[in-house]
Amino acid sequence: MEKMMSEWAELRLSFIPHGDTGTHILSEVDDIQVLLDDHVIKTQTMRSSPFIKPIETDCKHWEEKLLSMQAILDSMLKCQAAWLRLEPIFSSEDIVAQMPEEGRKFSVVDSYWKHVIATAVKDTHVLVATGQPNMLQRLQESNVFLDDIQKGLHTYQEKERL
Repeated sequence: MEKMMSEWAELRLSFIPHGDTGTHILSEVDDIQVLLDDHVIKTQTMRSSPFIKPIETDCKHWEEKLLSMQAILDSMLKCQAAWLRLEPIFSSEDIVAQMPEEGRKFSVVDSYWKHVIATAVKDTHVLVATGQPNMLQRLQESNVFLDDIQKGLHTYQEKERL
């Protein structure tokens, strides 16, 4: 377990600036996801061992941390993909005027996204960057809003087509 923890100590997320938006986007997470999957399996295997008793509490906390990081990274990537698609559309005041509810929701998502990323960029260590308070909840809420926005946009486009 200590070996796994030491592997995460210096592991960093990689961010690249995104155009003139003043924010960054997450890049190159494949190695992190592979390591995360591997360590989740190792930790779950350790927890099922009959010899786990002396470190059971620590192992359980470590497993929870790994699962939390996995959920955060998955939510972050989903949010990022949708945000990247929708940001150019909702940067137009004309679109926001025609779709005020979706525009309001996108504004909330945009502020959450920029805050989460700005905080993560300050310290890119994976354990720190994914340890922000309420990070997972904000990303999940953003993803719900982004789904709603995409449905609203699709409905708007259908209406315009007709």
